[in-house]
Amino acid sequence: MPAPLPVPSHRPRLVDVAFWCFIAGAVIMIVGGLMASTASFEAARAAINPDVGDDQVRSYLTVYRVSGMGAVVAAGALAFLAGRARRGDARFRLAALGMAFAIVVVVGLLAAGVGVAQPLILLSLLPVLVGAVLLTLPAARTWYESEGSR
Repeated sequence: MPAPLPVPSHRPRLVDVAFWCFIAGAVIMIVGGLMASTASFEAARAAINPDVGDDQVRSYLTVYRVSGMGAVVAAGALAFLAGRARRGDARFRLAALGMAFAIVVVVGLLAAGVGVAQPLILLSLLPVLVGAVLLTLPAARTWYESEGSR
């Protein structure tokens, strides 16, 4: 079994707060994604205008469920990347930032363009954005640069 990576003791509080924002956003997104992926036809039929045909409701429900499963996978990846970035690896910091911004863009497009985003998934974007902004601040960047030189 490989030895665990050392945890830097002088890590800025900013990095810890960003990590917990990412984790909070990922947990909310996972819950919302699981709710979306288990939506029933009856619930969708009741929520959608009666003029819409059953085939269209089934198509909408398929897209809604797939987007929920995609949100679960993306949130899991974000949580993993954030955990590794918290240890001081600048590569994982950049990967976590890229994943966070990709999630925001894709979920935003799904919500605005197609209209299939689950409300909890939309709510999860707020802590994800806060965490991403915190990791881009100069204090966090400086710490990652100093960790990379060791």
